[in-house]
Amino acid sequence: MTKTIAGDLAGFVTDLTTADLPDAVLHTARLHAVDALGIALASSRMDFGEAAHNAARALGTGDDSRSLGFGTAMPASSAALVNGVLIHGLDFDDTHIQAIHHATAPALAAALAVGEAENADGAATMLAYVAGLEIGCRLAAAGAGRFHDRGFHPTGIAGTFAAVCVTAKLRGLPADVLVNALGLAGSQAAGILEINESWLKRLHPGWAAHSGIIATTLAQHGFRGPATVFEGTHGLYASHLDGEPDLSALAPGDLGDRWLASDIALKPYPCCHFTHAFVDAALELLGTLGRSNLTADEIDTITCPTTPRLMPAVTEPADRKTAPVTIYDALFSVQYAVALALTKGRVDLAAFYDEPLDDPGVLAVARKVSCPPDPDSDYPAHFPGEVVLRLADGRELRKRVPASSGTPDNPLDDQAVREKFDSNAGRALPSDQVRRLGECALRFDTLPAIGTLVDACVVPA
Repeated sequence: MTKTIAGDLAGFVTDLTTADLPDAVLHTARLHAVDALGIALASSRMDFGEAAHNAARALGTGDDSRSLGFGTAMPASSAALVNGVLIHGLDFDDTHIQAIHHATAPALAAALAVGEAENADGAATMLAYVAGLEIGCRLAAAGAGRFHDRGFHPTGIAGTFAAVCVTAKLRGLPADVLVNALGLAGSQAAGILEINESWLKRLHPGWAAHSGIIATTLAQHGFRGPATVFEGTHGLYASHLDGEPDLSALAPGDLGDRWLASDIALKPYPCCHFTHAFVDAALELLGTLGRSNLTADEIDTITCPTTPRLMPAVTEPADRKTAPVTIYDALFSVQYAVALALTKGRVDLAAFYDEPLDDPGVLAVARKVSCPPDPDSDYPAHFPGEVVLRLADGRELRKRVPASSGTPDNPLDDQAVREKFDSNAGRALPSDQVRRLGECALRFDTLPAIGTLVDACVVPA
């Protein structure tokens, strides 16, 4: 058989054992699972979460798995669909910076759904989840930044292949079946970023998890897929990128020696990761001034040099970014995020979802923000941000953040992750259940049955 990338990846996933996982990778995976579960629970109380759940119920009945938060029994592919939407729905979930890939959402969504369906224990589910994290990050990293340049969301694409690996691992499928499943996933991987006023982006990880399970099930029953799905003349990278991919991330000699899964960044703010360094800078400038907030009449101008390739995503069109019409306008706006930081001293779920987007004080400050090109950006290696604040009294303060908080260069500690989980899960669960779930999730890989973790996530009626 001709050697292919899919074959190399399938061999790695099939042969992977728990003993192969470094302690740092396991620790990261546990923390990121805890983080994701808290976000999913908060999302389950949102309108988009309810819509995803109701749609999954309408797709058909089954009792393989249960969706997070709701606890509704349904086919594994439907539960994975709901889980992925919930984990990513608030744009608060993790990102691998180099790959620009929301790694946990599709991988964990599939792992919990398939793991419960297969009556898997925590160790087997964790192993499959980590395999999905690693493969998703590597496939996205091969086109780092360039999927976005073409208008594609890497999570919707790479996440589908990640879910295939998760599913195949939990079902104990051989490498040749996994190769076929990866080949089939190439025609199911999807995620264009034409969001407009929709909820589309929220769907991508859920659809990736759902599609990955479907592709694997087809392959398991003998349906054949192209082994050259990645490098073929009509394969993933030829069809989705301009120019050649960086295949170093997919080199078989690198798999298992270097773990991209240990370098996934957590989000301290519930908005696009491209805006986070600007928020960090704005909050630090407030601290320098010894202030908890500023008002528009105290500010002359705010300058935020921005990576040119990211401007279409987070600074343009300026009228909608400075006065958001939809929640996604706000979540993907440097101008608005910086204004929130300066006027409220915080950028949290309450600022986006509980308080009005058209707060006059926030909008007045947002109008003072300009975003010229940043000539010093090293994107996509990092997502840098800089804020130059000129006050009405003539003082000028400047802060540049090369790598935002929560990234491998500036990580959140375990306590901060737990506090984020408590806050998010507490929007749906009583405090005693939040505590029990947090403790259970941190013991993810020691659970005798992964269904125990899903049990702990069910919101009381």
